[in-house]
Amino acid sequence: MKSAGIPDPPTGSGTCLFLLYIPSRNLMTAATLASPQQRSEKIMSHNEALGMIEGLAIGDALGAYLEFSDRREHSEYVREYKEGGPHQLKAGYWTDDTSMAIAIADALQLAKGEFDAHIVMQNFCDWFTGGAFSSTGACFDIGMTCQAALQKYMKDKSNPYCGGTDEYSSGNGAIMRMAPVVIAAASEKECVDHALKQTKLTHGSAECLLFSEVFARELWWGKALPEYDELRLDRKTPREEIKSSGYVRHTYEAAWWCIQNTSSFEEAVIEAVNLGGDADTIGAVTGQIAGRIYGETGIPDWMYEGLYAADAIRHLAQDLHDLSFARHGQRAR
Repeated sequence: MKSAGIPDPPTGSGTCLFLLYIPSRNLMTAATLASPQQRSEKIMSHNEALGMIEGLAIGDALGAYLEFSDRREHSEYVREYKEGGPHQLKAGYWTDDTSMAIAIADALQLAKGEFDAHIVMQNFCDWFTGGAFSSTGACFDIGMTCQAALQKYMKDKSNPYCGGTDEYSSGNGAIMRMAPVVIAAASEKECVDHALKQTKLTHGSAECLLFSEVFARELWWGKALPEYDELRLDRKTPREEIKSSGYVRHTYEAAWWCIQNTSSFEEAVIEAVNLGGDADTIGAVTGQIAGRIYGETGIPDWMYEGLYAADAIRHLAQDLHDLSFARHGQRAR
């Protein structure tokens, strides 16, 4: 029997392989969350891990309606899931950011926490060609850099690292899907190693690799690291000067600007998506940071309950976190 909180899998050319019967977060007991003492002994609690992946999907779904929009054309902020947008999605449905993150999470589970590049790439290709891991049952909104890498891999599967290395391939498609490798990693070293590997699958430029390492480390620690201060904008930078393109540097800058100018998960993600432009990915990246900082308990009910397949996404995060502990015991700093 399927939980009332889980929607029926969408019809289409593909299948949502991860939609299973799972308990909703309303059934989460206090024992599920780490106590303050436990949190001092490990890097990331269940609460923070769940918040990170849920935050990714929430930011993606909120931003889907505003993708490609010009913020100057909106007189008021969008503060709820809305139907429509460039992909004509139902309210609360998400795009490629979440689909690719789920594909990575599924691959990590299949490989028992190890990073198997071929499994990840095959999952990406299953999404690209058949709509697996999609909210609609079809692939849509795939970036040109990702598409080129997947097409290259399908022609020759001997080498899974197909990301373009030129500077013009420095899109944000790798940091948008980062959360699963951070949650599943058993150490900061492994976190960075897996972050760079998942990046090189589709984005091989020096700038993409730099920002993936930075972003993964900051998600690991749950804060802006001072050694990377020069990569972030001053928090007093005027909103009209914040760039919201698909360039990885712009996305990273915009996400941290939103975090530094707000004081809650809800405020940060709403600020992010209303920057327009690549709104879904800026929302997804901001949502990962905000989810890590404020945890699942900092996410308002309306954001969780309106998200398509929220319980399934939550279950994925919990499984990855548990898998890390099963492989290595307590997380090492």
